[in-house]
Amino acid sequence: QQQQQQQQQQQQQQQQQQQSTGSSGSNTSSSSFSKDTQILVNGQRGQIPKRLVGVVWQDDLLLSNLTVFENVWYAARLKTPQSVADDIVRNNVLETLRQLDLSRVQHSIVGNALLRRGVSGGERKRVAVASELVLRPSLLFLDEPTSGLDATTALGLMQTLKHLAVTQGHSIVTVIHQPRTTIFNTCIDSLLLLSRGRAVYNGPPQQVRQYLESLTVIDPLLEKNRDARNDNAVDDGYRGESAVAPLPPETGIADWIMDVIKEDEQKCTQPQTVIDQQHGGDGVVDDTTAMLSLGDYWQRHQRQTKLGDIATEEGEIVGSVLTSSATEHSPPQDAKLSRRMSTLEELTAMPKFNTSFGMQFKLLTQRTLKQQRGDRLTATALALQFVYLFFTGLFWWRMPNNTDYLYQRNSLFFFMLIAQSNGVVTMAVNVFAMERTLLKRERAKKMYRVLSYFLAKTVSDMTNNVLLPVLYTMIVYWMANLRPTVTAYCKFSLTYYLIFSTAQSMGLAISIAIPKFQLALVLAPPLTLFFMIMGGFYIPLDNMHPGIQWATWLSFCRYGYSALLINEYQGRDIPCGDDSGTAQDNLSSLLSNQSNDLPTNCPLAGEDVLDAMGIRGSAVENFWFNILMLVILQLVLRVAAYWMLRRSKN
Repeated sequence: QQQQQQQQQQQQQQQQQQQSTGSSGSNTSSSSFSKDTQILVNGQRGQIPKRLVGVVWQDDLLLSNLTVFENVWYAARLKTPQSVADDIVRNNVLETLRQLDLSRVQHSIVGNALLRRGVSGGERKRVAVASELVLRPSLLFLDEPTSGLDATTALGLMQTLKHLAVTQGHSIVTVIHQPRTTIFNTCIDSLLLLSRGRAVYNGPPQQVRQYLESLTVIDPLLEKNRDARNDNAVDDGYRGESAVAPLPPETGIADWIMDVIKEDEQKCTQPQTVIDQQHGGDGVVDDTTAMLSLGDYWQRHQRQTKLGDIATEEGEIVGSVLTSSATEHSPPQDAKLSRRMSTLEELTAMPKFNTSFGMQFKLLTQRTLKQQRGDRLTATALALQFVYLFFTGLFWWRMPNNTDYLYQRNSLFFFMLIAQSNGVVTMAVNVFAMERTLLKRERAKKMYRVLSYFLAKTVSDMTNNVLLPVLYTMIVYWMANLRPTVTAYCKFSLTYYLIFSTAQSMGLAISIAIPKFQLALVLAPPLTLFFMIMGGFYIPLDNMHPGIQWATWLSFCRYGYSALLINEYQGRDIPCGDDSGTAQDNLSSLLSNQSNDLPTNCPLAGEDVLDAMGIRGSAVENFWFNILMLVILQLVLRVAAYWMLRRSKN
């Protein structure tokens, strides 16, 4: 088997254009390989670096808010050595789009099936192929590229891949389910059939029908005896019954092959008594009546062919066609690309990343900003903010600046904090859940460093994600008639910006810490609500139980809410309202208690309001202390998120 594998590897190196396909999507991990299995890279035992292999997955993880050109451009620029000029990369991108017939839609948004309409399904699949093909990889894998496409589109895609294999020297391996007859006959050079991880056939597609129809039921007892004595001679142990039903008229060969494999799998799982009765037996089953699977037949065929003890007609045909098929589909000698096969040492010694950290950060920042602008700055998001503004104006429009409206003023601060922060946290969980798989694949191919991705995402999060909430609060400030000074307005805007960006950091940390999206989405709202309760609005800080009071120091809502109150009340006097009795009555209403220690003078000092809310102490009463704590919390959450992301394998 090792000699045969080496010979096949040499043929693959010489031809480079052979395209392989499997009719079953069964996958086997390396742990399921037999002990004597060898993986050869250019004739040497080892593993090829993932970044040198192009892979097109069944689920097209494209950036929906980018154009066709932008998707391929960013993929090409991140994979291409930095020494290559942008103009050369751009020309390669345009040429790839031309080869895949995507030039006419290169400026169209890719879109997705749920939120934004874009290019068609076939064009989307070709964009995924272009993102991998733009670097002209020697080896390209495609996982069910025709799934979800109509017959005409699927044929066009496979013909394009066939053309690239023949003219450009790519080795293309694709898993495909039930291809139409035209694809089967004209686009496939070498066929591998799998059934539950076992090979059923491996060779030219033109000979698969002849091979399957030639199989005859073998007496398992003689086969068992042959294996026991390690004898490869052919015994006259045939029952004379065909093991596979012939191809019915007007039936596609690919459909017939799938039916044969499926029937064989069901036969192997049914009780042997049922199978024997179906074949006219008496239902009494022993080792002499059990039937072999297609995998057993192919293993037996390989054993006979390998040793060459018997040159059966079938073996000679398969062997000859293996050579002639490769020659038949080879391009003319002058059309072949001249290549020198790199050694495994050369492949593994290549730089880990093709671009510097600075270029990765620049490209990823541009790509993330474009993608998230389409997710955040939408007509729906703008309409939602206008709804918030409308109802906020109804409830808190131009509040009088007196003690009658202390509670209303404080409730407005906390309402804006709750309404916007909860949405920011949930959105952060949703967005990273969609990006996780794409990050995993690009990270495995060493397209960029984790740190460059994380910093680019941080920059985008601090702009696109909090832009609309901050604009909402900046407008509400004047609608509600809050403290009318420029300094107070700037501090108010800064505070809410840090609150929202810290909430976004918390959502990102939750999403990374909990890989399961549904679980993260369920846990994010109660965690956010817990920190909001710790903010000091529902329960004043002094009135919280000592057993839970320590948790307030971990709440970003506490520092944000305290900074807003300090900015509004510190250093000013609040006149009494026309309908109020004393300042004590107003503070009692604010705190919902009847303390005799409350001040009775009027106008009311703003510091008395802060003291009544439990905001006291030289540090806690300082506006910039609370701002600093928000910054520290955000940094801690970001560092923790990066650490978890760096260690994460999923």
